[in-house]
Amino acid sequence: MKTEVKILAHRGGLDRAPENTVASFRQALEDGADAFECDVRLTKDQEPIIIHTGFNENSIHEVTSCTSPLSELNWVDVQKLNVLDSPEPVAHLDDVLSFVKKTGLPCFIEPKEDTKSLIPLLVERILQFDLVDKVGILTFYSRKELLVQVKQIEPTIQTSAIIINPMANFLKAAEAINANRIVIGWSRINHFRLYNVLAHSLIRKIRHLQAKGIAVEGGFVRTQRDVEWLLRHEIGGLWTDDVPKIRGFAGV
Repeated sequence: MKTEVKILAHRGGLDRAPENTVASFRQALEDGADAFECDVRLTKDQEPIIIHTGFNENSIHEVTSCTSPLSELNWVDVQKLNVLDSPEPVAHLDDVLSFVKKTGLPCFIEPKEDTKSLIPLLVERILQFDLVDKVGILTFYSRKELLVQVKQIEPTIQTSAIIINPMANFLKAAEAINANRIVIGWSRINHFRLYNVLAHSLIRKIRHLQAKGIAVEGGFVRTQRDVEWLLRHEIGGLWTDDVPKIRGFAGV
């Protein structure tokens, strides 16, 4: 059976437009992405904004050139900031959800902090916009408690767990937290390729997940070799920073 290919835009496809901006999500749609990912943080006044930071880290200087920590900024302050020296403003979560509602392009949100209020707020907004079928939550398996919290509040929201350890029992990990998707690699796809040279177990693990209805994705995909390797192992969900390039490599 031929593996179904889906091209997924990391931070909206950061090689194509300023990352995590509405412009990047529009570009992902124009480029033919099947879904996109974005990162969310809370401002001082608890407004959800779309911005990439280290997990629980407050510096936004790299993305906005702003020297003030995020913990000291209210939404009114963040509205004055642009992303990566571009004219594109930092987006609010509601901007993203409105875009998804209008276009139907699915979105995966990665929480970049573990404050008690963030997950309930995300779930509330997803329900408010009636986007349970279009918006999911994604994070690393090491932060699986965030995905567990999502399912406790609203079991129908899709969750994706990123696994960076190629030796892990993927199915056991997914079932332990009721995850709908497993993403292997993220920035460490080569670890899986090298491990599989020795263990030859990857395709078996993938088939175990798929037999249980758990989708499998891989990333980041940068080269034709990456694409061919993932498809050969029946992994059709391809996370990338450049949607057209990977669409070309995958022949879709």
